[in-house]
Amino acid sequence: MYSAYEDLLAIGKKLSLLKSLKAILNWDQETFMPKGALSFRSEQNGLISTIIHETKTGKKFTKALSQLINLKTGTFLIEDFDEEKKINLREWRSDYLNQIHLPAAFVTNFAKITSKATSAWSDAKKNNCFNSFAPYLESILSLCMQKADYLTYEDHPYDALLSLHEKGMTTKKLRLFFAQLKPFLKNLLKTVANKPQASTSFLQIKETKEALSDFNHFLLNLVGINSNYSRLDHSEHPFCFVMHPSDVRLTTCKNFRSLIEPIRALMHEAGHALYELSLPKEHFGSPLGEFASMGIHESQSRFFETFIGLSRPFWQFAYPKLQKMFPKNFKKIDLDTFYQGIISFHLSPIRISADEISYILHIILRFEIELLLFEEKLKVKDLPDMWNQKTNELLGIQPQNDREGCLQDIHWAAGFFGYFPCYALGTLYAGQIYETLKKTFPDFETQIASGNFSFIHLFLNENIYRFGRRYQSLEIIEMLSKEEFSPLPYMNYLKEKYSPL
Repeated sequence: MYSAYEDLLAIGKKLSLLKSLKAILNWDQETFMPKGALSFRSEQNGLISTIIHETKTGKKFTKALSQLINLKTGTFLIEDFDEEKKINLREWRSDYLNQIHLPAAFVTNFAKITSKATSAWSDAKKNNCFNSFAPYLESILSLCMQKADYLTYEDHPYDALLSLHEKGMTTKKLRLFFAQLKPFLKNLLKTVANKPQASTSFLQIKETKEALSDFNHFLLNLVGINSNYSRLDHSEHPFCFVMHPSDVRLTTCKNFRSLIEPIRALMHEAGHALYELSLPKEHFGSPLGEFASMGIHESQSRFFETFIGLSRPFWQFAYPKLQKMFPKNFKKIDLDTFYQGIISFHLSPIRISADEISYILHIILRFEIELLLFEEKLKVKDLPDMWNQKTNELLGIQPQNDREGCLQDIHWAAGFFGYFPCYALGTLYAGQIYETLKKTFPDFETQIASGNFSFIHLFLNENIYRFGRRYQSLEIIEMLSKEEFSPLPYMNYLKEKYSPL
């Protein structure tokens, strides 16, 4: 029986290596791959996705797993296994039950189509032409609905895809959370919007992405990302691609209108990277060496992007460096003016540029549209109009074009229906993490202002990183904060920060 467990570990490591190769292909496609190689790359992605699927559901894996845990009931068949082995078996079984429902031909086709669709999306966004992307989106939506049927669900087909990213979360629960947040955010948005706002004109600099390179690397080093184990590039949409806790690739946006956009994008991806770089290497290839959920992953990115990256103590330390690197732009701008500028309330149709108040409204917009598509109450051809209508309803503004509207995100092109709510959940989790950190460390702001992040790393490692997939998201947040999960900490954070404006 112990040899069966060793077989699972060996297969698990093989799977992790295969996934790392797929990540390399995706990173290359978004950064350096020549455009003419797209068709070949889709074949490569299709092949490696098939190999991964066949390995996950193959006879060897099935035999070894079924010797140690009942695949139907989840009952352990070897009681003297320690807790870590049982956790791995529990999670391997969960993954297996998802994968076994997906036919190999479906997995191959899905990988090929999404590989082509991401390139089509990039062209459509650049040319502001939704119609050129619409056929790809129709195919992907159809595949995702088919995927939901394969995976099975109880209440709503959307639950099947949502659970792939955030186990235990349902459409019903999200509707309750968003019903609480939506009126609060809209009311706070109206209150702040009616007040005079700080100037942001000094942030509209004409520097190139290359000019920001040194400052970007300064920020990565500041928050604790070692350049020996990471690489930074640029892409149409910012990403963090993960190969191993010793190899993480980040990208930040290559096109921007305001200086704070690429900095926020970088800090967001840095949060992802820190999580991945901190996962226990000794468990690489098993669930204990993997992240807990995408909601927890997004809690790390949103924590570093906003709770740190849009905080005054952070810029108290980092701003002198920015002034030194860009004296023409910032020499005469003091810290208070700069800080008021980067947190000033400004409604944007772009999610990654959104202020903290309206950010979750952007997610609610996507969630509501995804439900309409899945419930077949909205056709893909009518998506731009519905997007604009909901943007006006939730934010009171109108995108100037589809590039600013329904073409702004790559997620649907990549087949990530059910992913967007993780940004909202991650933001709410981050609010509870932030509140707990401030209670735990009364000198929290003083330490950040001195450029010290080691205490945060230790806290996150103790409460999140080291666990891998040992616990589900809500368990992690409740153990960390010693309170039930609630949107209230984030709501209180927003009121405290923005009401004085």
